[in-house]
Amino acid sequence: MIIETIKDGFRLANRNLPLVVVRIIVTVINFAGLAVFLGLPVLIAIAFLGFDLAQAKDLLPSMMDNPFDVVSRYLGFVFLLVAAIMLYMVFSSLLILYSFSGIMGVLRSAAVNTQYTFKVSSFFREAGRNFPRLFRVLSLVLLMTLALIIFTLIIGGISATIMNTISGTESTIEVFFSSFITIFIAIMSIVIILASIIFTVYSLVISVVTMEGATASISSAYNFIKEKPQALVFSIILFFGMIAVNAVFFSLQIPIQFMPFMTPFVYLLNALGQSYLIIVMWSSLILYYIKSVNYPVYSAGYEI
Repeated sequence: MIIETIKDGFRLANRNLPLVVVRIIVTVINFAGLAVFLGLPVLIAIAFLGFDLAQAKDLLPSMMDNPFDVVSRYLGFVFLLVAAIMLYMVFSSLLILYSFSGIMGVLRSAAVNTQYTFKVSSFFREAGRNFPRLFRVLSLVLLMTLALIIFTLIIGGISATIMNTISGTESTIEVFFSSFITIFIAIMSIVIILASIIFTVYSLVISVVTMEGATASISSAYNFIKEKPQALVFSIILFFGMIAVNAVFFSLQIPIQFMPFMTPFVYLLNALGQSYLIIVMWSSLILYYIKSVNYPVYSAGYEI
């Protein structure tokens, strides 16, 4: 089922190739937003904060000698730059999530109805319908992940404190247990992050396919992974498969990069390739869930 689902994921992606262009457009808008959000504050600072370009070459040595003096002199510029970076991050995150909501909605519609054809209007309709729900799902999962990491750090800190209190001196046993606790915290944090990524992926897929609320989608994702642990295997195989394809794709680009006039073509090819693979990945995940739960499909050629 795994290989067949990935093949179907390629077929579904090929039926919705305009989504690759959508991702490219979003990337271009992001770069334009970066220039606007960070470029304008710099120009404003130069114009109104009295920043002398002639002294710019002396700014780095001054920061090395007395960083606090430089920060105090250009405190307004620092606040303006930090605010601009935060605004850009908010803008970029919302834009990416909005486009992701539309892409997932289109893929879901195409997966459950093989007669579906891509339309720009349907993309915006799906984005508007899925965006609030996916925003809540991501927020809840992020809060849960942070809570687990903080809990792990607290347990590790309490354990380290107890060991230090009991031993009193820096003995070999204390050094051993301190190292063990540090390694344990690091491993647990990595496990929590990786598990949260997989959990988030299926929560998003379920939320889009079933159109359930955030809490219901997270609960359904937990039950789905618990009842079908092979879903973890599928996501891991899919993930490493994407890495392998990316590695092959990157190796093919290396000879072309030595031709300067081909550099723009390489960048464009890389953007198209990356976007296409991402569409394939999400298509495969959506189809895997639909097949696993026998979700109703209309006029479909897939065996579910």
